[in-house]
Amino acid sequence: MIRRLVLASALLAAQIAWAQIPYRLSMRTDGLTYGANAALLGWNAYAASQHRGLSEFELATLGSPQAVGWDRVAHNRWDESAGKRSDYALFTAFGTAGLTALAHTHADRRFGDAVVLGSKWFQTNLSTLMLSDAVKNSVRRNRPFVYYDGAPLAERMEADARKSFFSGHASLTACNTFFAAKVWSDMHPDSRWAPVVWSAAALVPAYVAWQRVEAGKHYPSDVVIGTVVGAAVGYLIPTIHLDR
Repeated sequence: MIRRLVLASALLAAQIAWAQIPYRLSMRTDGLTYGANAALLGWNAYAASQHRGLSEFELATLGSPQAVGWDRVAHNRWDESAGKRSDYALFTAFGTAGLTALAHTHADRRFGDAVVLGSKWFQTNLSTLMLSDAVKNSVRRNRPFVYYDGAPLAERMEADARKSFFSGHASLTACNTFFAAKVWSDMHPDSRWAPVVWSAAALVPAYVAWQRVEAGKHYPSDVVIGTVVGAAVGYLIPTIHLDR
């Protein structure tokens, strides 16, 4: 599957290489975006300094997970292979979005195009990461595997084991795939390939979400919210920078 995604990324980049970018830098828009991320960075640094993992005693007295409904499917799971598969898919999404941005540079304005599109891609990932970390550090929801004795004790005691909501993998994958789809669609507004591009943008984070639940890293609600947030950021960052 990963090979197919890489090939699709190359084909996508080849199709968009001759389109003219409809985006521009804006001191106001970019300033507000980076300012908000700086504030979130400050909060995350403080919250992380106050965050700690559970002790062996706390794990022993933790009790049953407070999960209801569909979140119960995440119980009693620990699969390192699924975790690695989600990593590979996330890296592929990074590559797809980055390649999509860089492929839009033109010979007569290559540097300027690279700065504009690279900035949008960076803002998309930075905003998603800062927002995800801010929520994780505020909610401090235990990951499903924390309650599973079959998971490694060292993993269950880490501070990161208390950062389940919402999924960073799902949100970062979605922000990159939807960024790539949005940029491609802005370049080719009348293309008949639009349904295929948007379907791919949704399927990749869905696969990552599935693997994160299989790995015992997240509940379904974690990955669904993460996907929605990431998709929204990936769509909105290019939108607010359109040269109208």
